[in-house]
Amino acid sequence: MVKAVRGAVSLKVDSEEELKEKVCEIYDELAARNGIKESRIISIVFSQTHDISFNPAKALRIGRNLERAPLFCTQEAKCEDFPYPMMLRLLLTFRTPFWRKTKPVYLGRASQLRGDLSDEGS
Repeated sequence: MVKAVRGAVSLKVDSEEELKEKVCEIYDELAARNGIKESRIISIVFSQTHDISFNPAKALRIGRNLERAPLFCTQEAKCEDFPYPMMLRLLLTFRTPFWRKTKPVYLGRASQLRGDLSDEGS
C-alpha cells in the first residue's frame, strides 16, 4: 500500500544551519510517528516560502544521509496576504503494509497552518 503524510515546520532565521536542524526535526518526527523506514520512502517533496534561501532537500540528504529517496523542492506561491513567513512543508510518500491512518506533524508556528491536525504543544 502507498500512503503519503504531510508535515510542516517554521524557521526562526534564514540560515543553512537552522534549515538543516528544522528539516531533520520534521523528518525524524514524521518517520517516528508513522513508523517510516528510509527503505520504504518513495519520495519527499518540499515546499518553502520565498524567504527561505537554502535547499531543504540538500539539508536533509546531508543531515540524515538519505541516499535512495528521491527528494524534490519547490517554492510556495508568493501571496500578499499569507501571514506565515519562514515555513517549510513536506509531503512524504511511502510504502507500508499497514492500513492505519497517517499522522501529520506540524511543529512550531506551522501548527497554525492546520490547527485541526496539529498536536497541542508541538
